[in-house]
Amino acid sequence: MTRRSHFIYRYSTFPLLLSLLLPATQSSGALDVGFREISFQSAEYRLVGTLASPIGRSAVAGVLIIPGSGPVDRDGLSRIAPAMLPAYRQWAERLSEGGFTVLRYDKRFLTHPPLDFSSVDQEAQIVDALSAAAFLRTVGELPSKRIFILGHSEGGTLAPIVAKRAGAIAGVIIVNTVQFPVDELIVAQLQANSKVPASTVAEVKRLFVKLKDNSFPKGGLLFGAGADYWTQYMGNSRDSPVTLSRLSMPILLVQTLSDETLPGETLGRNLALLRSVVATNENAQLRELPAHDHFGALSGEREPSPEFTKTLLEWLSNGGRAAQPGAAADAPPAARR
Repeated sequence: MTRRSHFIYRYSTFPLLLSLLLPATQSSGALDVGFREISFQSAEYRLVGTLASPIGRSAVAGVLIIPGSGPVDRDGLSRIAPAMLPAYRQWAERLSEGGFTVLRYDKRFLTHPPLDFSSVDQEAQIVDALSAAAFLRTVGELPSKRIFILGHSEGGTLAPIVAKRAGAIAGVIIVNTVQFPVDELIVAQLQANSKVPASTVAEVKRLFVKLKDNSFPKGGLLFGAGADYWTQYMGNSRDSPVTLSRLSMPILLVQTLSDETLPGETLGRNLALLRSVVATNENAQLRELPAHDHFGALSGEREPSPEFTKTLLEWLSNGGRAAQPGAAADAPPAARR
């Protein structure tokens, strides 16, 4: 076994660390929502996705969903984690029911299997998200051309960067995204897992050190990803609070308090950093949702909760502004039709 294949075999489960397995779930189906398969060009690749829009009325605005880490498709499903709920499909349905046109898309290495996942770094994902945003502005279902960006998990690390580069973005939603160096989170996740031996934790720490001092083996992989990916992700996650603090557009920060990807003290650490963003950026708002998991669902539920959906829709419907006290934002979540 070569050194390269050693890394592939031993550390191929990275996506599971940031998006842990949840019970299998099925969509309950959207009401008054139409779906259209689309494709758009990004660099030399043709990417595919699904556009969800309200039927019989013009969309208020558009929403682009940037997905989390690993081989996660447009629905939020992964071939290596078949029990994951189709969160992005469900989010798109709920937001479209609320009057928004929502674009979700497959990552380039899913649409083009010959492309090695290890060759795709965060910059490539940013390019694809920028192309998706540009495409969303052109669709007939969105006469206003006004769009928001919603990033989940790793997608939330990329979302403010995409928004800044794209320009003319109405606002950004960040859902359950690490606000400190991702390598520190991964080590904490490994340490919290009793099935992971101490020797593995030590080896992962050693490899992260090599990534930082540029001595990581050429062509080597860690959790299936190469040095460029990790260097960019560590830097972007480390810088995320500053990036968000300097963003001039409206920002909604959502942190669920039963996010299983933030074990032990990491949840409190993340919350403290998110609160610091709100304290320094008057455009930012933070919503902390008790008892919700990484995908906005309550324990044992098969879909995002009414409270999670309401949190997103009210902020979007107010154009990224806080609801006034005593207004609809303070009312109990409405039941789905």
